[in-house]
Amino acid sequence: MPKKIDLTAQRHMITDAAIGVINRTGLDGARLRDVARAANVTTGAVTHYFDGKDAVLEATLEEVVRRTLKRMTAATGPGATESPERFIQSVCGYLPLDAESRGEWRVWLAFWGRAISDERLGRVHQGYYRGITHRLITPLRALAPEGRKPSRKRALACADGLIAALDGVGTRATLEPDLWPPDRQKETLTGLLLPLLTAFTNGTDTPPHDQTRQKDDAS
Repeated sequence: MPKKIDLTAQRHMITDAAIGVINRTGLDGARLRDVARAANVTTGAVTHYFDGKDAVLEATLEEVVRRTLKRMTAATGPGATESPERFIQSVCGYLPLDAESRGEWRVWLAFWGRAISDERLGRVHQGYYRGITHRLITPLRALAPEGRKPSRKRALACADGLIAALDGVGTRATLEPDLWPPDRQKETLTGLLLPLLTAFTNGTDTPPHDQTRQKDDAS
């Protein structure tokens, strides 16, 4: 009887290998035969599961996002919403703190560069960011005391700020790993997020529509 092959496991094995290849060569330098070699399979096996290089690259980005969302779900559980400090401690887990997460960040940033000029990939990137942002709304609202829950609009604005801070610190740490050890990453992110989350949970942050009005008034 033929051995049953786990298609999902095979695809994950190939995208995991592609993460390593992209780390070494970048997107343009990543070749199917290099991915196949890293996965210890033939090039034909790669093209059996993926319709060419672009499909492998997009699946690799999807795998990085899947891992990010998995960490997000684990990190923003009930215990993480006890206080802004505890929440920040949890989201620090998204930063490039070790070799595995640095590799994922390098892939993410490599796709950033291509998404600027590739309209279709740009839409894919925007979709992933929307998904990540909306995943944060519920745990952010849970930070506020009962009876003073912020609106989804305010939570969405706070999530945008949180992700911008994560992107900033994560990008610097990925590009300058020797200058941004884990302790510095966590300290910097805490300095950025603690005022944001404290104001958000206390209800003293500026609502998004008021920010626009203040900008118009100042001009």
